Amino acid sequence: MKKPPVYTGGFFILQRLICNEYSGIMGKMKKFILILFVCVSMLSCSPLGAASLRIDTDYRLRGVSFSNVDFDASTSTDAIHYYSQQLKIAITGRPADKIEIGTKITSLGVVGSTNTIFAVPYPRTDFTPYIENAYLKLENFSDIPLDIIIGKQSIIFGDGLVISDNGAGFNALRFIGRYDKPLPLQAEIFTAKISENFRPNSDHDLYGGVLQTTWRNLLWEIGYFEDNDASGSKYRQGGLETGTQAIVKQFYDFRIGKKEDIAAYQFEIVKQGGYVKKTDNSSINLDGMGYLAYGHLVGEKTKLGKVKAHALLQVSSGDDNTSALDDADESFSPDFTRRYDGIERAGYGELFAATPSDSFFALPAPYSGIGTLSVGAEFSPLYAWTFGATYFLYSASQGPRGAPNASGFERLFGAEFALGVELDLSVEYVHSKYTAARFSFNRYTPPHYDIYWPKTEPDGRYQLEITTRF
Repeated sequence: MKKPPVYTGGFFILQRLICNEYSGIMGKMKKFILILFVCVSMLSCSPLGAASLRIDTDYRLRGVSFSNVDFDASTSTDAIHYYSQQLKIAITGRPADKIEIGTKITSLGVVGSTNTIFAVPYPRTDFTPYIENAYLKLENFSDIPLDIIIGKQSIIFGDGLVISDNGAGFNALRFIGRYDKPLPLQAEIFTAKISENFRPNSDHDLYGGVLQTTWRNLLWEIGYFEDNDASGSKYRQGGLETGTQAIVKQFYDFRIGKKEDIAAYQFEIVKQGGYVKKTDNSSINLDGMGYLAYGHLVGEKTKLGKVKAHALLQVSSGDDNTSALDDADESFSPDFTRRYDGIERAGYGELFAATPSDSFFALPAPYSGIGTLSVGAEFSPLYAWTFGATYFLYSASQGPRGAPNASGFERLFGAEFALGVELDLSVEYVHSKYTAARFSFNRYTPPHYDIYWPKTEPDGRYQLEITTRF
C-alpha cells in the first residue's frame, strides 16, 4: 500500500533555526569528538576493531516552560523557562567471541548554565562529557551458561519501581546464569558500590538477586534487594532528620506479567523491611509495602488508526507519625527508584512526576505513601503522527487530619488523601528512524486545602523535544 506523503518543510525549517541558534553549544564538544574519532579510527584499523565495533549516538534537545509553580496566578516570579540538552555516545566492541567491551559517554545540562532546577545524580551538568558506562562482559564464562559483567553499567529491574540507575550507571559486579530444562530459568545476582570511604563498615553498597522464569506464557519473577548505607547519611522521616551509623533497606519483590502484540499487563508487589541505627545507638524499624498494576490494549485498525489504551495503579504505604522520629517507619521509600530522566524528573505524570515517596513538587511533611491512578490513550490517525492524552489522580496513604479524601476507587487500595490531578496531552511526529519531534502540555491542579495550598490555580508545563539518533 502506498504511504501518504509526509510534509517535512516546516520540520526542516525548525531544525535549521535550532541549529543556527545553538551552533555555539557544541563548541566545547568538538575537541572531545575529534579525539574520539581518532581513537575509533585507530581501533577500526586494529585486530580488535576488525572483529566488531558499533557506535550509537543519541542527541536530545528540549525547550521546557513552567508557568505557575507556586499555584498563584497573580505572581510572575514563579515561571521557569530553559533549554536542556543531552548527548549519549555508546561504543560497543567485540574483540573476540563471547567478549564484549562497552562504553557510554554522556553530556547533559541546561543551555547557558551549569545549574539545574533540582539536584540530580550525575557527576557533571555543564555539558562536559562523563562516563556513564564502562564495562567488560564475558559470555558463557568457562563454557557454562553464565555471563559476567564487570564495571560501570546500566541496571534496572521491571519499570524501576525499586532499582534503577537513572541513567547514571552503577559500578557493579553482575552474574547472570541460565538453565533451560524443565523450565527456562534465569538467575541474576549483583553487588554495586555506591560510595567508598576506605574504612571497614563505612561504605554504601547495593546488593540484589533475581530469579525469573516463563510458565504458561507468563513471566514470573522474584527478587531480593538490599540497600546498605553505612556512610553516615542523614535519615529523613517526615519533616525531621537524624544522623545514622547505618541505614539498611531490604526489599522482597514479586512480579508477574505478560506481553503480546495486542495486549500486555504486569503486577508487582514489594515488601520493605530493614532498620536505621542512629548515632545514639537507638533504632528505627522499617516496614512498608508497594504495589503496581499496569496494562494496555492495542487496536491496529480503528477509525482513529492504531490505538493504544493504557491504565496504571501504583499504591505505597505511608507512615502514620511523621512529626516524630519514633521507633518505626512504615513508609515505602526505595531510594533507587526511577525518578530522573536527564536533568528532568521522571515518574508518573510528566509534571507531578510521582514516585512512591516524592514528586517534582515538595510535598508537605504529613503526606507520605504516594499513589497514582492513571488512564489514557494514544492514537495515530495519520502516518508518522501520534496523539496522546492521559489523566492522573494522585493520593497519599497518610496525611493530615481534615485533608481532602482520595477517590472512592483509590481508597479501595489503601489511598486515603487526595494530592491533586494532572492532564497530559502530547503530539509526536516521527520524521524518520533517525529524527523525531514531540510537543507536550501538562496541567497539574493541587487539592483544595488552605493550610498547605492557599492558592490552587493550576500549574502548566510545556515541552518541545527534538531527538536524533544514528
